[in-house]
Amino acid sequence: MRVLIVEDDPVSLKLASSVLKKHGYEVTGADSGKQAISHIEEEGDVDIIVSDIMMPVMDGFTMMTYLKADSRLSRIPVVLCTALNDADSVKKALDLGAVGYLTKPINPKALVEKVRAAEKGIPGAVVIVDDEDLLRKLLMKTLTREGIHTLAAGSGEKALELIENNKIALVISDIKMPMMNGLELLVEIKENDSSIPVFLMTGHGGEFSKQNVLAAGADGYITKPFRNTEIIRQVKPYIK
Repeated sequence: MRVLIVEDDPVSLKLASSVLKKHGYEVTGADSGKQAISHIEEEGDVDIIVSDIMMPVMDGFTMMTYLKADSRLSRIPVVLCTALNDADSVKKALDLGAVGYLTKPINPKALVEKVRAAEKGIPGAVVIVDDEDLLRKLLMKTLTREGIHTLAAGSGEKALELIENNKIALVISDIKMPMMNGLELLVEIKENDSSIPVFLMTGHGGEFSKQNVLAAGADGYITKPFRNTEIIRQVKPYIK
């Protein structure tokens, strides 16, 4: 689980990062709301944000307003932190959509508890598996526009790694890939966790017909080239 800590004080940033890393979180830092937004838009690798409120350039409240106005980013849970432990600040934070509020100096135990609580409310990600970069990026873009969190894998082996380390709502995989093909990936996923739904997609017929793919254990079938509206219609019921 990837946590972005937004804090302009280097000492506080280091302390919070150390606490969360000890509990298995992957941590990145930013020194302002502006830098945090730039990181999210460029890297897209953030599951939870822990942010100070009082910062130069862009404060935590302004960052929250920006995030919640963007359907692609509004899904990210935010825990706000401040030395101002007054009712107005708490109310504003919660009104803006913060999932938690911490008073500084931050208690390490409270920090972990708030992040774990935020983690429980995160919808699972959709893992897109395809060895073709263009198609993989196109599918990610289609789903991200709908506010759906996506993870990308260029191979079945990479997909299994992502599935092991993330909360997953759905896997969409091409069938024809080198090394491990989609059907082999399907078997691996279902053997490890049969509750994870898997859609297989292909532009080929014959042995890869819809009937055969569903009979092999897939939960859905997508024909390439796909229509964006059809992909969204099929995927949305699995995002909870």
